[in-house]
This record gives sequence, structure tokens and C-alpha cells, in this order.
Amino acid sequence: MLTLKKFKAVVVAVATMAGLVVAVAPAQAADTCSAGGGGQYICDYGVKNHALPNGEKEQFLVGLDYAVWTRWTVSKKWSGWVSMGKPDPFGSASAASDIRVTDSQEQSGFRTNIYLRNSNGAFVGKTRPALGAGWWPWDFPNCC
Repeated sequence: MLTLKKFKAVVVAVATMAGLVVAVAPAQAADTCSAGGGGQYICDYGVKNHALPNGEKEQFLVGLDYAVWTRWTVSKKWSGWVSMGKPDPFGSASAASDIRVTDSQEQSGFRTNIYLRNSNGAFVGKTRPALGAGWWPWDFPNCC
């Protein structure tokens, strides 16, 4: 006969096993695509190609980790992929729309902005103030 103590132990064990099964079950997977240089990305976002004024190129994509990744050419040869981080620090980890890139020629140089709409519906963006400069952190830009 099963005692109350043994019954509770069985219930806890079953619940624990069920929790493990749920924890290891993968979330609904998005379609993945391959980009040059070994990059893997979420197909729905595509790859954004961007021409620079010096004749070089850049590409941006949303990786399987929902971070934005970029690579660029130097003397017409592609760099490796580099993470720009996740674009939505105040909501879920995923972006909700395609990547937009804008440029402007300013006194300080060739400014580049990248924008995505986050899962909360707000645009998030990153700015590179001039060619060769580093990217500023993800922010909520006054744009779009």
C-alpha cells in the first residue's frame, strides 16, 4: 500500500520529470538561413546589404541568438561576422521587423544609423558617427 509520504514523493518526482521535459523541449524554431562567411540567421529578417562611400560594403543580419551581426569588406575581402548585441534591452530578446540602414554626410564624417522595430513596437537603433568609428549602444532613436 502506498503511504501518503511515498505518494507525495512520487508526485514530486513526476512533476520534476515533467518540468525537465518541458525545459528541454525546443521553442518553435524559426527558419534559419546561411549567409556568406558561415553566418546563420533568421530567414524572416533577411540580410541587409549596405554600400559605403569608399567603395567597401557592409552586411547586417539578425542571428539565431536575436543579436544583430555585421561584417564588412576591406580591400574587397569580407571580415568575419561580429555581434552588435541584442537590439531590445528593455523588452524581449527578439526584434520584430527588418533592418533599416540610413546614412548622412556630416562634418564629422559619414554617419550610419541602423534601426529595427523591437517586440514592443518601438524603434531601436545604433549609430556609427563616422567611418572607422565604433558603434554607439542600442538606444531609442528619434526617427522612423
